Amino acid sequence: MEVAIVFLPIAALTGFALGALVELTALRLPSGQPLLARPACPVCQAPLPRWSWLIPRRCAFCRNFPRHQLLSQTAIAVLLAAAWWRFLADPLQAFRVSLSILFLALIARIDWAHHLIYLVTIIPALLLGLLLTLLASPAAFLAALVGSLAGALLFALFYGLGWLLYRRPALGSGDVLLAASIGALTGWQHLLHALALGMTAAALAAVWLLARRRASRYSYLPYGSYLAGGTILALLLWGPA
Repeated sequence: MEVAIVFLPIAALTGFALGALVELTALRLPSGQPLLARPACPVCQAPLPRWSWLIPRRCAFCRNFPRHQLLSQTAIAVLLAAAWWRFLADPLQAFRVSLSILFLALIARIDWAHHLIYLVTIIPALLLGLLLTLLASPAAFLAALVGSLAGALLFALFYGLGWLLYRRPALGSGDVLLAASIGALTGWQHLLHALALGMTAAALAAVWLLARRRASRYSYLPYGSYLAGGTILALLLWGPA
């Protein structure tokens, strides 16, 4: 208990700092800006102090405050603290879950804001999900490999059904690769749990938007964001592959 009291604030502070890096990458990657360029206000593009990428600051010109940055940093701080609290007795598990959370948060943030899923975010998550299982056991690596293949095949099937039913893709190819990454992170044992959580959240969001007439059945839904969120919850509940 004493270890948790001391260590969890450290995990939260680390998560807050890494959350700033996630938010910065989510902002710069779609725009093609250099990651290390000086921070600028997203509204008026006025230059901000260099440390503002870590500590959100109100723009001196347009008075905009980066609420999304603060929310992202706070959410990741809470999630990393939860991961280390959940797996405090197994630092390797805690490290794997924390790294997975960072990649999934980046994927979710970009898809939510820009409706894009980049290979440069999915492929590292997929490879790390597989490689880190080798540090656990050969059985964990096999579970991750089978989970990755199962996730890719399942969503490839959904992709094909979308073409047959709607004559247009109901999912993007990025969603297929994301499902493969999810399988690598959770293993085949909890792949369906993670996908079910994400798909249920997406379905509830779609029903709510349709009921409020804020979207139609042809409107884009950031499906990757919901899948990433469901996977994070599954990792915290059941652990990685």
